[in-house]
Amino acid sequence: MYAIPHAGGGVATVRSLCVELGDAFDTFGVRLPGRESRLGDPVVTIMSRLADELAGELLRHAQGRPVVLYGHCSGSAIAYEVARRMDPAQLRGLAVSSHPAPGSVRRAPTWELPRQEFLKQVVTDGYLPPEIIANEELLDIYEPAVRADYELVETYELDLFGGGPVEAVAAPTVAIYGRDDHTIDPVHIDAWSTLTIGPFRVVSLAGGHNLLLGRPAELAAAICQGLASDDRLHDHR
Repeated sequence: MYAIPHAGGGVATVRSLCVELGDAFDTFGVRLPGRESRLGDPVVTIMSRLADELAGELLRHAQGRPVVLYGHCSGSAIAYEVARRMDPAQLRGLAVSSHPAPGSVRRAPTWELPRQEFLKQVVTDGYLPPEIIANEELLDIYEPAVRADYELVETYELDLFGGGPVEAVAAPTVAIYGRDDHTIDPVHIDAWSTLTIGPFRVVSLAGGHNLLLGRPAELAAAICQGLASDDRLHDHR
């Protein structure tokens, strides 16, 4: 299982979830360009390019083993695009959390806003840890990656919105959200059902937007339950 973090996040943000899922999967955090040990790598702001590169890298790493993809928040859109590029025979499942289905929401771009306005939006979206806001040096490191991720996802989803049907993934899919998450409408979580032709389940958890940090054990259980081999997964739960 490959876990893709939210905007600006690195593998540290998915570590707790990967640990919780360790009994069910061989788990790996996906480190995107421009963060942690890849801080010097150029960021990627074009979804098709990033998804092409990731799909190739993950398939080489998997060496023919079945693959499960997980994405949190904006990482959900990346996971979906990578899933589209994989052979259905190898893709075991797709799990997403805290993000509307790509193409279901139109939002004005925020990635070009000046720093303070942009960071205000990031805080509203639930991405920015308080300790980073108060530290200009950390902001100088963190902001380019999160701004690039916003550009990546916002431009991608604006292209999808109103652009007609999007391609469905032929794999079991589970979409998870927190019942106290003010950033997302459950209707847009349900809309993930249009992006899969495999079994589909919606799972709501107690908690807010950042399920990775606040509810890793419950999130892991929801992923395992949602991707279980069961005909009843065709129903929304």
